[in-house]
Amino acid sequence: MISEGLLKMDSVSLVARLIQNTVILSTAVELGIRWRELAEKIGKLNSAQIANYEAPHKGKTGEINAQSMWKPAYDFLYTWSMRYGDSYKDMIQDLHLILDKMKNPVTRQWRQLTGALITVNCLDVLRASAYPKI
Repeated sequence: MISEGLLKMDSVSLVARLIQNTVILSTAVELGIRWRELAEKIGKLNSAQIANYEAPHKGKTGEINAQSMWKPAYDFLYTWSMRYGDSYKDMIQDLHLILDKMKNPVTRQWRQLTGALITVNCLDVLRASAYPKI
């Protein structure tokens, strides 16, 4: 497993960054068009700001098809996550809490985010097990 190898190489920050980026991408794909609701909740974005995130992803018709809606969602979530800097645990925790507060929360059926949150909270333990004391 890649993350195990990275932990053995003492690259915990890289493992954390990979998990964080995976969470951002997975959330964007999972939300799709519902990203607008999330943007209004966590970013306090208005319709003009949301349109700015969507503009680069519009097709020839001037619309974004449903399969491409993850792209502005990813752009927004990535930008939003930058405010956390290296605090990947806080970012994932806050995202999880906000998703739980949405109408029909995706976290009810989508357990991967909870798993990622548990994993990042256990990174220190995983790192210690990668370097067992003999």
